[in-house]
Amino acid sequence: MTLFGLFWAAFLPHYLNPSSGPLALQTVNANAAAPLQRSPTVDLSASPYSPLHLQGTIHGPLQLFPQLGWPQSAAVDWHLWRATAAVAVVGQGTNTHLSSGVTQVSSTPAACGKLAPTNANASPKGFTIRVKNVAIGQVQSRPAADQVARQIRQAVPELEANPNGLTPKLSEALAAAQVDGKTVFVLPEAGSAQTNSAPASPRSQTALQAIAWVNNLRLAFGGAPLEPSQVQMAAHGLGETRQTFNGTASWYGPYFHGRQTATGETFNQHDLTAAHKTLPFGTYLKVRNQLNGKSVVVRINDRGPYIGDRSLDLSYAAAQCLGGDRVGLIPYQATILAPGVPQAWQSDVVATLP
Repeated sequence: MTLFGLFWAAFLPHYLNPSSGPLALQTVNANAAAPLQRSPTVDLSASPYSPLHLQGTIHGPLQLFPQLGWPQSAAVDWHLWRATAAVAVVGQGTNTHLSSGVTQVSSTPAACGKLAPTNANASPKGFTIRVKNVAIGQVQSRPAADQVARQIRQAVPELEANPNGLTPKLSEALAAAQVDGKTVFVLPEAGSAQTNSAPASPRSQTALQAIAWVNNLRLAFGGAPLEPSQVQMAAHGLGETRQTFNGTASWYGPYFHGRQTATGETFNQHDLTAAHKTLPFGTYLKVRNQLNGKSVVVRINDRGPYIGDRSLDLSYAAAQCLGGDRVGLIPYQATILAPGVPQAWQSDVVATLP
């Protein structure tokens, strides 16, 4: 029964005849001389259900009890969340494998020992590891890619703080990368690594692959690539010896381009070669310009120079890499290289990550 109905049943009989019972309704004679006397007031206390009581009952406040005990603040590790989102494994040929607009580098040395740009979408097989939408490297199996991705995620805070501190760490069996003493990744076994180059040995192949990954990670976190001469050393599987010498270098180019060298091969001014009076042919040198700190790796394939006190004659390309193609003479320091791992990257024990 509605509130109006309750009001009608409780109040109306008393309104008509307050002295009678609830059911004693009096008939009003319309022809009576005396008009019906109406009560000027209404006694609400006589009603069995007070309207005020009903109103308070209906509109009283409700007691609500939470059904789920949510914590006051969610315990979320935002650093881990950000690292997980930054590193992804993408299968080749999928729609999500898109170019980021950032130039990635492959493991193929180009001029001056820099790594040549590569198209990360070139290979139709394998899985690519992407960090901040930059392709870092590619492996053949999904488990190997997932393992490397987990390793990189753990080192994201260190990489964000010091991207230029990321360097390769090489041993006879493994190739890895470290930053501030923490292992960032360990390359999968040689059989699962993808490379576009054909280095001289499996060890230099693995080392060159690690360097390409390191350079791409540096780019992803806003760092600078590695020194070009170090890339060349890894490409040829060379390490520094303790044998060094200083002197003044000159360079030769267009006039001798296409002519025969002392070894019998044709001189190419765009190759990274040099002439020396006594060093054995095939000797590799790391030559550093003492004026600007630039360095390059050259191979001895000719004899000379025989003018003044010059002790090394560089190809035009080598002089360009050292920034001395316009000045003519370059004060240099040379280090003889030998087969082995670059000294700065040697690591007897490479820490692995779970």
